[in-house]
Amino acid sequence: MSSAEQPVFSIIIAAFNAEATLARAVDSILAQSFTDYEVIVVDDGSTDQTDKAVAGYGNRVRYFRQDNAGVSAARNQGAQLAKGRWLAFLDADDWYYPQRLARQAELLQQNPLLDFVIADYELGRPSGEVLRRSISGSEFGRKLASRAGSQGLCELNIEDLGQLCADYFGHTSTFSLPRETFLKLGGYDRRFSIGEDLHLLIRLCAISSKAGAYCEPLAFYCVHDDGLMRSNSSTAQVKTVETLMSLKPVLKQAPKPVKAGFSRVLAKARFDLAFSLARQGHRFTAAEAAFPALLEDCSAVNIKRLLSVLKG
Repeated sequence: MSSAEQPVFSIIIAAFNAEATLARAVDSILAQSFTDYEVIVVDDGSTDQTDKAVAGYGNRVRYFRQDNAGVSAARNQGAQLAKGRWLAFLDADDWYYPQRLARQAELLQQNPLLDFVIADYELGRPSGEVLRRSISGSEFGRKLASRAGSQGLCELNIEDLGQLCADYFGHTSTFSLPRETFLKLGGYDRRFSIGEDLHLLIRLCAISSKAGAYCEPLAFYCVHDDGLMRSNSSTAQVKTVETLMSLKPVLKQAPKPVKAGFSRVLAKARFDLAFSLARQGHRFTAAEAAFPALLEDCSAVNIKRLLSVLKG
């Protein structure tokens, strides 16, 4: 870990009742091959012994406790405390792979003018069992992987950024951006608990011209069966649509590729909600949820989607 006044990376962990998993997350940071970083844990009002789990690391980890305000508020607080030029994030139940920082540092060394960097990640069980790679399930991600050189590194232009909005394969744990940019954007929007990471990414793409991607997994994301997206998909999809809808006025001056990518991801979210409602037998409500997407883009794809919704 760097003792420099301004490290390259500030890694922010938002933690809530994370005493059981926090050590694994922190240890994965301390095991990084690239060492010019600081670690900040923001305790979002935990009622367990998260504070004691952090205390064992001494001055290797900076600790801040706040009243419970949600993960977005905790990440934003970490950004305010950060000293690094670049911000990176990690959820308290996930972990980094040892080259996570090194690979993105390589991208930044090759092109210091990149607006942000992303990377692939693996999804799996808390035991460490890998279920799949994210990039493999993303059409745009697969295209990027085919473009990447032998080192797995790839640059994204403005056209790519529009496609990234529509078919994002990264994750909070493999996403890094300049602290200055994060603060300029206002950080994560505290109004939203679902889709807040995509909300930030789209706003970032709207003011960016190029980004970097590493097309190999750099982190592990734990899949929990009791998460909101799995336990109540309709509620999660409603919240996703609400989150995305708030971006419409924000993107009025965005580049055309980003606007187009946003339209595609909003249409997909609307139809995801519609299909979820249709599966529950609520066909009329499902059609109501899908119809705005057809009004905005009466394409063959959306017509086919709507017919599928109506069929249930």
